[in-house]
Amino acid sequence: MRAIFAVFLCACAWKDLRDKEIPLIFLGIPAAAGVIWITGEIGIEIGSGEPLFKTLSEQALSLLPGTGLLIISHCTAGAIGKGDGLFFLVAGVYLGFWKCLALLFCGLLFCSAWGLGMLLCGFCTERRGKDIRLPFLPFLIPAAVLLQIFIPSGLI
Repeated sequence: MRAIFAVFLCACAWKDLRDKEIPLIFLGIPAAAGVIWITGEIGIEIGSGEPLFKTLSEQALSLLPGTGLLIISHCTAGAIGKGDGLFFLVAGVYLGFWKCLALLFCGLLFCSAWGLGMLLCGFCTERRGKDIRLPFLPFLIPAAVLLQIFIPSGLI
């Protein structure tokens, strides 16, 4: 499953960087694979005596970062892309709540630093970039590598 998530992350980041959108096929196939995997995991946990409610509530909790991004996308009329929210819905299936949240915030730090650098360069060269849109998902690749190094159990 780690390899599937790594390929999913790289493919979505590449598509976001190149086209500034993520086709549903890039989200649908990994989402289906993740749901099948999670269904098997839930069956194993229930078989070992884990309560069904606890297992399902943990899975529902892992969808919160993506759901939050989709709500923000709707409220800002698409300033944050729906693809980012859908990506984090699928990532929540693979990573769980805390790792998904760590990936989101670490990606935000990288993206913010890049945006700040672009802003400062714009002031120095007197180029104003009012309509510049940063694709967010490419910043998740260095974030995932950094988190892979610093999270003891690994990100993916």
